[in-house]
Amino acid sequence: MKNTILRLLKKTDHLPMLFVGSGISIRYLGLENWKGLLRKFARLATDNEFAYEMYEQQAKGLECKDGLLPKVAELIERDFNVRWFRDEQFRESREQSAAEISRSVSPLKIEIARHMRDKSMVHDAEYATEIELFKKLEMRSIGGVLTTNYDSFIEDLFPSYTKYIGQEELLFSTLHGVSEIYKIHGCYTKPESIVINEADYTDFTEKNAYLAAKILTIFLEHPIVFIGYSINDPNIESILKSIVKCLSAENLEKIKERLIFVVRAKAGDTEGISTHSISFEGGKSIEMTRVRLNNYEPLYQALLENQAKYSAPMLRRLKQDIYELVLTNKPTGRMRVMNLEDDKLEDVEVVVGVGVLAEFGQVGYAGITAAELYSDVVFDDGGFDVEKIVTLSLPTLLPTNSILPVNKYLTQYAGEVPDKVQSVVKSNFDDLLASSIKKNREGSSYRNETILSLKRRYSSEKCLQVLQYLKEENIDPSELLNLIREVLTTNPSALSTTEKEKQNLKSDIKRAIRIYDWLRYYKNKGALAAAATNCPPC
Repeated sequence: MKNTILRLLKKTDHLPMLFVGSGISIRYLGLENWKGLLRKFARLATDNEFAYEMYEQQAKGLECKDGLLPKVAELIERDFNVRWFRDEQFRESREQSAAEISRSVSPLKIEIARHMRDKSMVHDAEYATEIELFKKLEMRSIGGVLTTNYDSFIEDLFPSYTKYIGQEELLFSTLHGVSEIYKIHGCYTKPESIVINEADYTDFTEKNAYLAAKILTIFLEHPIVFIGYSINDPNIESILKSIVKCLSAENLEKIKERLIFVVRAKAGDTEGISTHSISFEGGKSIEMTRVRLNNYEPLYQALLENQAKYSAPMLRRLKQDIYELVLTNKPTGRMRVMNLEDDKLEDVEVVVGVGVLAEFGQVGYAGITAAELYSDVVFDDGGFDVEKIVTLSLPTLLPTNSILPVNKYLTQYAGEVPDKVQSVVKSNFDDLLASSIKKNREGSSYRNETILSLKRRYSSEKCLQVLQYLKEENIDPSELLNLIREVLTTNPSALSTTEKEKQNLKSDIKRAIRIYDWLRYYKNKGALAAAATNCPPC
């Protein structure tokens, strides 16, 4: 089965895009399907064991412009919101949601977001092998992800991808078509973005033209792997209907081999591959390949074998830099441009380089920015020469950046460390913190928290802000790394921004990276050295 799927993927030269539905969240996070989610909140809206059935019967007697479930959600929301503002069981949630309430965000969406956040933190151990394979798809096996899910499963596993939430962000952002996640029905990190009720779906449909155009471009350029959806899912049918309207019968024939719909085999069914067709008004139809699997391991293994030469995050950074260069005529800090006279161009071989080239030598490494080093500590994607970083970059940067994350590079460097660099190495955790924090942290209410416990109640940015109050032993480096990547994925310019209102976030993210660098590389340097020599630490 794996080899058959691999042959399907190799029919084009482009990496596939994943279109991920709620079945993935149900399988790996234990979340409910749409109807199950509404059933949960119907019971919270009214004290009636048949609450959902009551709302469903009401909806059937009304006009349902966008289907039954959006209308059911609308009715549940009406009663739930009234109860949320009065009931004592939601008091803590009301206190923690003051910002959302001030923006008139629906309490139902606030509570759905809290539910999704909490469930996103725990993966089902039964599917650990599948989840680990899925996680490996991030770098070279897929171009990006489209999803209607609200949870953070995908971005947690693909932290280097840039996330776009809802149609508004898709409309007003520059998309590069690689290493990106499009959350077209919203995300729990922005409760107001969640598409759940009839008004939301009506608004979504009215603004659907741009989304349909974007998705059409993706369909024409990439194989599309649908996973976690029913083959009759109304969301998928709506999107395919928009695609069908734009294409002739001839072009519909061309894209049919690009559409791969993966479904779970029901009890007693065998695995297999077949053709499935969906008909639409006007006599048009669209064909796709249906892959029926007992589990998703063969799919992920096939995707992993169908790798690109370069990593998707690196290609996105290159496309972003080239776009900015063309748009502004100013190279970014990661791109060096050499002026050439027009009459000399015919004698020049143009070379595009990704990463830091050895030919840059001393000049290139002396020009590396602090933001690039901070980013490399987090994503480990700079491809830097450690010796040049320690002997050229750090001594150049330290006079204007008195604190930098240096331990990653020092653990890999075997030469004599320059005095200027050695002087900034901290031997104690408390030395990483400001004196005002050290005075107040013992009495802080955050003292005994962990990163995971903070994430259950606060935004990622808030977690970074209070990170310095946590006990050293309560900060797990891997959890901290995931938190930092999550914030940088949402705020890709945070390390280099000059915007006044984002300076606090910039300080918080840099401090968090220095803490991670110290915990990961300085505190555990004995274990790292042992791993490098394949022997146990002393």
